[in-house]
Amino acid sequence: MLRIDSIVWNELVSVLAAHPEESLHAPTSPRWTSRDVYMHMARWLNHSNNLIEAYCAGQTLPSLEATPEEMNSRWQREDRGIELNDAKEKAQMAFSRRQGIIESIPLNRWDNELERIVRYDGATHFAAHLNYIVVESSRCSVD
Repeated sequence: MLRIDSIVWNELVSVLAAHPEESLHAPTSPRWTSRDVYMHMARWLNHSNNLIEAYCAGQTLPSLEATPEEMNSRWQREDRGIELNDAKEKAQMAFSRRQGIIESIPLNRWDNELERIVRYDGATHFAAHLNYIVVESSRCSVD
């Protein structure tokens, strides 16, 4: 799982690096640049990292204050002033933290619920963003 997460993460980062200021979603969608995607990933990875840590510590899982769509909109508004390099750094830190947390989980601690929580913001989420990205009238995809 960690290897696949890294492969898809690196592919997403490559696409974002190649198109730093362009609007990455379809023209009918709200404007999202690489900065927006990085901050979106940083926010969600940090949320899921907190979930993983809480679950492993036997604590109550923190919940979102609103629906995922509402949180996306709220976070995007809050993060408007963040520069691209800072956004990329925040996302990379959250991804690295995720990898470290997962690597530190003892094998005997894994169960179906932990796996569900861990997989929520992994390769599938990264690949979904690759599939949303539209650059120069061509669709980027994970092949």
